[in-house]
Order: sequence, then C-alpha cells, then structure tokens
Amino acid sequence: MLQTSQIDRNTETTCVMINCESGSEVSVIDEIRDIQGVKECVRTTGPHDILAIVESNTVESIKEIIENKIRKIPNVHATTTLVIATRF
Repeated sequence: MLQTSQIDRNTETTCVMINCESGSEVSVIDEIRDIQGVKECVRTTGPHDILAIVESNTVESIKEIIENKIRKIPNVHATTTLVIATRF
C-alpha cells in the first residue's frame, strides 16, 4: 500500500472503491492499472471488490478518470469515491 511519503502533497488524491461482476476482478484490475493517474489498485474483501488510489493535479481530471475510464470498464457496476481532505 502507498506510504504517506509516497503521496505527493501537491496533488489531489482519491480512493475509489469499485464493485464489479463476480469473477471479473482480475481483468478489471488489469485495465485500471493501465490508466494514467492510478497509483495503486488492489483486490479487497468486504462491501467493495477493488480499491484504486488515483492522483492528479486537479479534481476535474480525477472526475474524468473515474467517470470516463474506470466506470466505462466492462463489468464495473458502481464506484464510491473518498477524497483525501487532509494529509498528516
């Protein structure tokens, strides 16, 4: 997982929790990892299947990544986004 020292404090960072079709997790992760701005992508347990850490210079470009790239991947059903508000 990303360490605090690895996160650029001058960029916007979000955690995108992704729900996808059962059995498609590996192929979805492979596609997400190829998206510019995705710093890390892992399979999870619990209410979400995948967690992606997305960084960009602007909130607008993060919105673009989520809405026009991640959500367009086949078998992705839903995303929940957490914007990192404060870093310590």
